[in-house]
Amino acid sequence: MMRAFVFIRHGKIAEEWRDKFYGGLDVPLSEDGIKESREVVEVLSHLEGLVRVYSSPLQRALFPARLLAEKVGVELIVDPLLAEIDYGCWAGLPRQEVMSDPLYWERFKDDTLKAPQGESIRDLRNRVKTFWKKLNKLELPGICVIFTHGGFIRALFCELLNLSSKYFFSIEILHLRGMLVIVYEDGNFLIRGVNVLPNEIGKLITFSYW
Repeated sequence: MMRAFVFIRHGKIAEEWRDKFYGGLDVPLSEDGIKESREVVEVLSHLEGLVRVYSSPLQRALFPARLLAEKVGVELIVDPLLAEIDYGCWAGLPRQEVMSDPLYWERFKDDTLKAPQGESIRDLRNRVKTFWKKLNKLELPGICVIFTHGGFIRALFCELLNLSSKYFFSIEILHLRGMLVIVYEDGNFLIRGVNVLPNEIGKLITFSYW
């Protein structure tokens, strides 16, 4: 029984939020983000073996997730574990202002540090670990598409490869691209691709190295 999990970052957000720290705020998609999300849904709807869709509760991820689940006729599960990191009192502030705070940079040396009322990188990684364990308990062969956020996918990458949080921003996660993780019957996994174009996901799932 092989399972394929496709983790996709949401589309581009509204222009007025792009120079701000938004994290767990429910900010809207831009017009381009909406259009491109629809295009990605159309491509993903042709995946053979798609059995379930998961989503963060934030609208920028939930919009394409709901469209895909309805189009294919599969179950949609909205899980708060998939939300972006909560930046607490930093949320909504200009990016430059937040990045001038020494605490922002100290978080990468000590991942238990956090903004007041916010989450630490370690908190996010713990959420990611909990969600990954839930997925691994599934006895559901096929493909699951998971719409989430850049921070969540970075944290997942670090967790799967047992990397220090200092490498959190050493991987770029692009909008509406997929991180494909294959899980085999024995529980071993393979990260088959990162920032994969939606129209390449099906090929990568069936690709044989040998």
